Amino acid sequence: MERPRHRPGHPAPAAGGGEERRDLLFTTSGLFRDLYADQLALLERAVLLALDGGAETIRRDYPALRPALAAALEPLGAAAEGGRESLAVNRVAAHWVADAARRLEAGLDAEQAGSLAALRLFGVAPGAYGAGINRLVERSGSWQQRGELAQAYVARLGHAYGLRHQGEPVQEVFRDNLKQVRRTYLGRSSNLYGLLDNNDSFDYLGGLSLAVEQVSGSTPENFVSWHNDPARVRLEPLQQALLAELRGRFLNPAWIEALMQHDYAGARTMGSEFLEYLWGWQVTNPEIIRDSAWEEVKAVYIDDRYEVGLDAFLEQGANVHVKSNMLAIMLVAIHKDFWQADAATLRQLGEQFARLVVEHGLPGSGHTRPDHPMLQWLLPQLPDELRSALQQRLQAAQVEAAPMPAPSTLSEIQAAQAEPATEPGAGQGEAQP
Repeated sequence: MERPRHRPGHPAPAAGGGEERRDLLFTTSGLFRDLYADQLALLERAVLLALDGGAETIRRDYPALRPALAAALEPLGAAAEGGRESLAVNRVAAHWVADAARRLEAGLDAEQAGSLAALRLFGVAPGAYGAGINRLVERSGSWQQRGELAQAYVARLGHAYGLRHQGEPVQEVFRDNLKQVRRTYLGRSSNLYGLLDNNDSFDYLGGLSLAVEQVSGSTPENFVSWHNDPARVRLEPLQQALLAELRGRFLNPAWIEALMQHDYAGARTMGSEFLEYLWGWQVTNPEIIRDSAWEEVKAVYIDDRYEVGLDAFLEQGANVHVKSNMLAIMLVAIHKDFWQADAATLRQLGEQFARLVVEHGLPGSGHTRPDHPMLQWLLPQLPDELRSALQQRLQAAQVEAAPMPAPSTLSEIQAAQAEPATEPGAGQGEAQP
């Protein structure tokens, strides 16, 4: 289930201490957009009320911005009272002033400059769902640099919502807002599933962290906001929450042995879910998933550290395809320089992967398509006989694209251009005697 994420903009404390209005950026999932449109409108109303808290200060100190401010606050109607808060303690108003002035200088009219500078609520386009990062990282052969994923995130999430907006594309405004983000939060209201149980968490929080890093040049502080117990809401650093879940569950022999009782369903949970999601966090948050995490995963799932028969389990029946994909993910992590594995590890993983593919075929995933760059990188590093056998497998899996026929076209024939019919009465507009 997708959830909206709440994003503070610039959390530095106010000079001299005391309370201040923090600037917040909100992103929403497609599901919450559909179910909670009224709540999204309330969020934008809250942003505008915060801006109104410094309205009189802006009018006094920045008279040239008065028309832009009027346009920004217009949705509030009579609720706009015009506060006199200092911009030193009202960061929403301070950021709005800088943004609106910059847009006016760029040539926008006052209405556009004021309204765009006040946008703080973004999501996917109407009818769309998901940030798209999950699908991209699972198709690791379709991109080379992490910046490509960040661009995709901005393109997908850069649509405005709120009181007067229903998904209009404003990618550049979204990008400008992301440059100001210093902390990110992922809200969790249930213990039903964790950060590594599905791909929603790294799709939204991971994608956001990646986008902020790429557009601002600095990785934000990432937190999980636990409010499953309303009486004890707490914040936990993402790294702490993620690694605790990794070690407490997915590297835990008790959890693994329980999954082994379910044959292919258990194997699929290990490889086609857990490891895919770990890879998603690796791509979006490489400062958290380091070499040690991959070395532990390899020791447990490939080397059977706990001696529970996991190596044999992952090669029985259809489970072998799960293991092939697990090996492929590890090799992709090495190929893309996320994991600085030693030569012995690369040789072990590469030869195991090649052997399983030669014997059982490609598992069919975004990491194992026949033309994947990782495979071309791996081939020269294999022993001659194994390399030749894998090449044959890959060639057999290649499907040549059938030539596309010329597109059919329709053209309208005017009555004056039509040739006379050859049979009596055919195509004529008058009755025959």
